[in-house]
Formats: sequence, C-alpha cells, structure tokens
Amino acid sequence: METELKEIETKDSAVKAYSYKGYKIEIFQDEDPENPIKNWDMLGKFICWHRNYDLGNCTDFDTPEDVKSYAKKNKALIYPLYMYDHSGIGLSLSNDRYPFNCPWDSGRLGYILVERKDALALIPGATKMSAKVKARVYKVISGEVETYNAYLSGDVYGYVVTKKEEETDISSVWGYYSLDEALEAAKEEIG
Repeated sequence: METELKEIETKDSAVKAYSYKGYKIEIFQDEDPENPIKNWDMLGKFICWHRNYDLGNCTDFDTPEDVKSYAKKNKALIYPLYMYDHSGIGLSLSNDRYPFNCPWDSGRLGYILVERKDALALIPGATKMSAKVKARVYKVISGEVETYNAYLSGDVYGYVVTKKEEETDISSVWGYYSLDEALEAAKEEIG
C-alpha cells in the first residue's frame, strides 16, 4: 500500500487528484461557496463603495469622511482597502505594489473598520490600543482579506475521498478557501 502522496491524472472536473494510502483524493472547485464577509463573523467590517460591484458587509456609512469621523469618535481602527479590477478582482490593504498601485485598474475601494472592543478582545487582558494589539488586528484582517480574495477569485475547493479499489465515495467536504487546506483536510480524513 502506498503511504506517500502521489499526484495522479485527473478525470471529470477535478482540479487535482492524488493517490494516498490506498485512497484517491480529488480536489474540486466549490461551485457554491459561502461569502465569508457576508456569512461569517469577521473581525473587520468591510466598508466598500463601487459603482459596478456589491462588495463589503457594512452599509452604515455614506462617505469616507463618515468612516473617519466614526473611527475618531469611537477610537476604532480603520485600514484603507484597495482593489485591482482587471480580468478579476483582487483586494489589498496596501497600494505600495503592483497591481494595487496601477493608475488605470486599481484604487481605493473603501475601508476595513475594527471596533475598539473587538480589537482589545484579541489580546486577553488588553485595555489600551498597544502596538501588540494593532499588530494582531492587522494580521487577522490581512487573513480576512486573503480569504475574501479567494472567494472573489473562485479559489474555494472541496474534496472527495474514494477507496481506490471500490471507487465509492468515502467522504466529501466543501468550503476550503485554499487548495492546500482542502488537500490537508482530505489527508487527515484518511488518517
């Protein structure tokens, strides 16, 4: 019995296929993934304005000035959110690198707002907005942007595990926001 992971030829609509410990793992694109910022409990509120897309999960603010004023008054954190729109959409917290600094296909989409109480809750016992709290917030919302990017670009996957000899499905799970996560979960399922 093979104990090593070995990539094999894909069939049907599988993105990747592997042989592992007498099982076949097939990775598929998830055709109906959950929108993470609309369906999950995220740290950041994505406040977005775009004439062609319904992006974001917060509609409490009409203008960027409203967001800035709210953040100042409530000691909340805000981070600019940039978008690149060319043959797909990409989001970033920074515009200091291409393509997010492209003068034709990118620009500021809005902000990510993190309430003070939510930021402080990330570090047990924190009572002030320290550099440690801010660094942790940035790390978390960076992950949220990465997950939302996966959703927007269709990089959400599921796996099907099949016993090699029997060709019957043993397990299938969907909603992994990276191909590597789907593969690791399938390997864990096999044991």
